[in-house]
Amino acid sequence: MSKIYKFPRKHRAYSDKFLNGVKPQVIGDFIKEQNPQLTIKAADAMALAIIYSTYLQLVFEEEGNLVVPSMDEYEQYIWAAHDKKKLH
Repeated sequence: MSKIYKFPRKHRAYSDKFLNGVKPQVIGDFIKEQNPQLTIKAADAMALAIIYSTYLQLVFEEEGNLVVPSMDEYEQYIWAAHDKKKLH
């Protein structure tokens, strides 16, 4: 009897593993403990900002980009940065 082995076609990128493995609520709770003056909403928002900033850096490293865009350059990716039209 033959055994069939399945090999993964492609290794999953570390950035994807990071994003799926991180727990925003835990990080938000930690930020809230360290900064009791913050609301839980603000602490959770900070946690998400940190997570996505880290994710962005990992993606840029994986794709071979050396420079992460500055905040001034992000405006070109925001559809409503200069236009006051609504999506709906």
